[in-house]
Amino acid sequence: MLALPRPLLLGFMLLFAAQVFHHHLDQQRFESSYQPLGKPLGATTYRSLAMGSEQLLGYLLAIRLQLHDNQSGQHFHYNLIDYEVLVDWLDLITEISPGTEYPMLLAARVYTTTRDRQRLRRILDFIQRRFDDDPQLHWRRLAEASVIARHKLGDLDLALRMAEKIARQPARVVMPAWARDFRFLLLAELNELESAIAIIEALLQTEAVNDPDERRFLEGKLSNFQQKLFESRQKPRN
Repeated sequence: MLALPRPLLLGFMLLFAAQVFHHHLDQQRFESSYQPLGKPLGATTYRSLAMGSEQLLGYLLAIRLQLHDNQSGQHFHYNLIDYEVLVDWLDLITEISPGTEYPMLLAARVYTTTRDRQRLRRILDFIQRRFDDDPQLHWRRLAEASVIARHKLGDLDLALRMAEKIARQPARVVMPAWARDFRFLLLAELNELESAIAIIEALLQTEAVNDPDERRFLEGKLSNFQQKLFESRQKPRN
């Protein structure tokens, strides 16, 4: 093994420590220059300012909100944003410009990139709550939120509640069959094999599944789940 002279090694360690300290100071200065997101005014105030152009104003406010993490040519991490205030803005934009998908799109595609679990839960709660305003418009966002809850948050129960909420929508809400059906995959992950099997059997016995490829997919899953259930019920052999 190559042995470095002690003075050289000591100098290298001091240089490394200085670099780490300098980086820490730069990070502190960077974060201290961040301007927090201010709370929105009341919806009535913004409607008055819109002068009949609520949809346009809602779009402009959403764009401004989306650009908040870029200040003075610097991009700030979403973990610096107060998600309570953020959700207030998303709620406001939704209220003054009903029928727009932009706030839900920002919530599902942009603000779920946070690594903070509490912030992530807060934004997923917003998506689940606002889904009820217009299920036809927002079913994609709730489906995305269910996947995020399962794979990023690791919360199967929350993911399943979201998936079941989609599945319970009346027939007048038009969406592909997979959006209504993928909850049975989550049930299987929760080891609720009997429930998953019952759901698939019910689907196959109705006219809800008329696509041949989807029917073959469901039949394959049914066979697989039945086999897993059978194996789980077998007593371990010595």
